[in-house]
Amino acid sequence: MSSQLELVRGGEHRIVQALAGVRDAAVVRESAVRAHRELLTPLIGALTELGEEDPRRTALLLQGIVNAATTAIENGDDPGAVTDRAVRMAVTAITGATPGR
Repeated sequence: MSSQLELVRGGEHRIVQALAGVRDAAVVRESAVRAHRELLTPLIGALTELGEEDPRRTALLLQGIVNAATTAIENGDDPGAVTDRAVRMAVTAITGATPGR
């Protein structure tokens, strides 16, 4: 999660979005879908090891937190604060415990 949001902070996500408007947008979109799927694979594996009931669905929902955090950062919110909050939300969702408390 933090790694994905670091890419957003560095501007890589905006570059990919801009490329999506080029002539070969389908190729760029396909590549983005593949990259996102590859990001979920280790998360699904970790959730499986933790005994998560539906690891694929949980991973997709956790990715929703990343997507919302991406939007917040791209709209000017503080990247560090957004990342910290997103990570806390994800840990709480998975473990039921609030980190650091």
